Amino acid sequence: MNASPTLPFSSGEAGERRLGGYLGAVRAHWGVVAIVTLLALGAATMAIALGPSQYEASAEVLVTPLNRDDQSLLGLELLRDSGDPTRDAQSAASILLSPRTAELTARRLGEGWDAGRVLEAVRIESKGDSSILSVTATAPEPGLAARIANTFVAASFDLRTRDLRRRLDALIARLEARRAADAGDQAAAVSIAERLTALETLRTSSRDPTLSPVRAAAPPPAPVGAPPWLILAAALLGGLTVGALAAVGMQLLDRRVSDQEEIRAIYPLPLLAGVPHVSRTAGQAGELPPEAFEPMRTLATQVQSYGTGRTVLITSASSGDGKSTVAANLALALAEAGHKVVIVDLDVRKPELSETINAARLDHDRADGPIVASLHGSRVRLMPAARGTSREMLARRAAFLIPEALKTATYVVIDSSPLGEVSDALPVARQVDDVILVARPRHTDRASLQVARDLLHRAGVLPRGLVLVGETLHETSSSYYMRALTSTGKEPVRTRGSAPA
Repeated sequence: MNASPTLPFSSGEAGERRLGGYLGAVRAHWGVVAIVTLLALGAATMAIALGPSQYEASAEVLVTPLNRDDQSLLGLELLRDSGDPTRDAQSAASILLSPRTAELTARRLGEGWDAGRVLEAVRIESKGDSSILSVTATAPEPGLAARIANTFVAASFDLRTRDLRRRLDALIARLEARRAADAGDQAAAVSIAERLTALETLRTSSRDPTLSPVRAAAPPPAPVGAPPWLILAAALLGGLTVGALAAVGMQLLDRRVSDQEEIRAIYPLPLLAGVPHVSRTAGQAGELPPEAFEPMRTLATQVQSYGTGRTVLITSASSGDGKSTVAANLALALAEAGHKVVIVDLDVRKPELSETINAARLDHDRADGPIVASLHGSRVRLMPAARGTSREMLARRAAFLIPEALKTATYVVIDSSPLGEVSDALPVARQVDDVILVARPRHTDRASLQVARDLLHRAGVLPRGLVLVGETLHETSSSYYMRALTSTGKEPVRTRGSAPA
């Protein structure tokens, strides 16, 4: 018995197979990807068209706190340096962003405005680590945003100037009274005179020395947020991503293989032929149309290249994959090439090939031996299955039938049960010259294909290749065939005569 062959792929190809699986899922469910992407683009377009545009305009205010040791302006509510710039900025923002300022701003903006609406439209924040405060207004129109910001800053400073002047007047009056009362105290008089000078200077300007506007707000050129092209690009990317994830999820939930790329990702054997979809009855009765029978001629040509006097086992991963169709028509193609062919039906659980051929137009043959019927008067003869045969009896029956069939035939084609569902065919697979695995995209069970692959590997059997039913080949499989040869170091076939498992 030959040594167990290596599977025709290596661990280094795992990433390639996974990528192929993802791409295969997207191809299989491209409609889902397209629908999700179109929905995402449609939602983004509606959001752009119907969503209100918002504009932001900002005015800037310079914050210059007084030195904490400066005594000349004591008694006035002015901002003093706390040693923490962040805290100073917060204090300045609270001075500007007051309910009184909002009320005055609302009156100046006119009808429809109140203090609450103004406070919702305006925010004040520091610009990084600088001593600049940004007074930002948000509105549906660029000009209105600039107007709100500038009106708010002007109202704030007008109120600040009014309050400061009132306090200055009161403080100056108190200091004048103290100077008159302390006229004999020269030192006190000098101190009061210095303070009065500073206060008079400040009253002349009537400006808060710690806060000053440095830049008015201008109408912004564009609304806030991402531009429409970026929103559409993000929607496109997001739609494709979500659609691809949905396709992969559907693929994981679907037990069936999607296409020949996924089949080869699971079991990268050479692709020998691709047979278009035909009805089961017509296929098993050998009544393929010319365009469907031509791939069987191609398959027969490859089988003949392996030599004569050979036994070929046809199996599949799942029931309904089309193995009986391939077996019947491979036999007919070999007979067409001038060979005597015997079909041995060893699918003892569902001997559909025997039943279909016996119900078709047959020339019955009562000659001695187990061959009981010939298909369409051709050189193809049938050894029917014995329903209910056990696995052990099947192996012994195959050991008798196959040599018996070779006495009168150039090729023996064996139709077996699906190996991915039952292991009946496994002992027979070790007795034949060639094994051909049939798979059917969008029908073959993924787990069953993996089971069939693993069973054949553990039995030391490497199939000649794959025949696809219901799908034509996308490309030649020479690269996969050479990969199989390289991985095993020899031609990937079994020799007849190995002991049953």
